Amino acid sequence: MEDIQQFEHCRLSSIYFKRKFVLTWCPCWSWKYCRVGPIFCVLGCILLIYFLIMDILVYNSLQSITLMEPPNTSGYSPLRPLSVKLLMMDHMSHYIDNPIAEFVVSVFEPTGVYHVITPNVISITGLVLGFVSGKLVSMDSLNYRRIGVIIFQYRMWLDVLDGVVFRHTSGNPVYKSHRTSLGFFIDIDCDILSGVALAFGCLFYLWKNPPNVASRDLLPQTKPFLRGREYEEDFQVKSFGAKATKNYIFLKALTFGVIILTASATWDNVVQAFVDLLQTPSATSVQTEKQTEALHSIVTFFSMYLWRFGSSQALLTMIQIAVFADKIWEFLMFIPYAGFIGIAMLNCISYIQIYHLRYDLEISPS
Repeated sequence: MEDIQQFEHCRLSSIYFKRKFVLTWCPCWSWKYCRVGPIFCVLGCILLIYFLIMDILVYNSLQSITLMEPPNTSGYSPLRPLSVKLLMMDHMSHYIDNPIAEFVVSVFEPTGVYHVITPNVISITGLVLGFVSGKLVSMDSLNYRRIGVIIFQYRMWLDVLDGVVFRHTSGNPVYKSHRTSLGFFIDIDCDILSGVALAFGCLFYLWKNPPNVASRDLLPQTKPFLRGREYEEDFQVKSFGAKATKNYIFLKALTFGVIILTASATWDNVVQAFVDLLQTPSATSVQTEKQTEALHSIVTFFSMYLWRFGSSQALLTMIQIAVFADKIWEFLMFIPYAGFIGIAMLNCISYIQIYHLRYDLEISPS
């Protein structure tokens, strides 16, 4: 009898670890197990290659310009003129959303439509779409959740569009944040509320479909064997874990929200610090020469470039990819470790370079 029980225990253990190996270490061995599909995987690879090529072109373009160049009146280019904000912006916004928004504005601006469809109207429209997206993301159907992601991505494009419209209609063509304007605060509030709506959509979905929490006690050695189906059910609970509680799910979602707010606040402060150093006219020609040399430094470039992966917009893009791939819980379990550590490292690298530039340029902190 004891041999039979040990054999059953080994059988269930084998089934569990085979399944664990297939789902954890071999998720792409067959497209049958891939929730995204080959077409979207190929498109993702194409986008990554496109972003890499554009990053190289931006770096090469940066070596021959300064950030005080006048705006290009002959047409928009993501390569010049550049600004600190553009260099630290996430890839989707810089290389896809911004060019499309500039093209749309250049087509419709002669009609005068943007005197009616103002930047604030665009921001509020984006807020409404953010709530619609959050509702769709909370649904059980993966197709509806993917539609919600597409709508939220369109909302993020509108967030870029309102800035482009503002620069075209206000006479402030420089690509930077205008903190004293009312539209800046409306835009920020709409962005925050839209992000909250998306986060609550993920939260409500996980509350309705609580994931398993992996148990540490995968192979209990001292637990007495139970018989039949009772033992099999108990083994599965121990192996695959119990369902996550609502409080635990809320804690994970709240942690991601804190990461988003931290990334947003620190990104904005670092952008302003680099603007004061590299995008503000210097008092003397010697300082201007040092400023240009600092701008062309590869260390300065990477200090700003790394924020493309740690900005709040980049993190929102990541959670959208997780929703689209039906990996919300896996993302929320991973991001608390990578998120806080990554943001801390980005701030350390940036402020070390900022203090170094202040010393070289003889500029005291404002």
